[in-house]
Amino acid sequence: MNKKVFSAVKAVIKNNKDEILFLEQHVGGNIYFDVPGGKVDHGESPYDTLIREVKEETTLDIEIEKPIGMWWFFRDVDGHQVVCNTFICKIRGGEVNVNKNPADEEIKDFKWIKKEDFLNSNYNVSDESLKILIEKNA
Repeated sequence: MNKKVFSAVKAVIKNNKDEILFLEQHVGGNIYFDVPGGKVDHGESPYDTLIREVKEETTLDIEIEKPIGMWWFFRDVDGHQVVCNTFICKIRGGEVNVNKNPADEEIKDFKWIKKEDFLNSNYNVSDESLKILIEKNA
């Protein structure tokens, strides 16, 4: 099987306590912590994708503030690579509710976590490049 590379957009969203929103996802028997976002659909603006994906996964309305860099991972299911362009975003409205995800993704819970706690903990991520990006830019 030929491996593919997918483009995704991700949101680093902070609350008024300077905590970052992380989603707990269960994929292939593993538990990962990730920031909201998803794969860019053909013909869709990456900015529209990010706003749509965050709304689908969390029910939050966001405003994109600025790009902070990229991170990447290889999917457990098929080995395809996903490159995540990541943005600082602020909440414009809504409350986090991961139970209304219309795409029925494997999101089980969410946590607001301080940057230092996330970096100095055993939170499992799909690739360490996420922790490096958070450490340097969030």
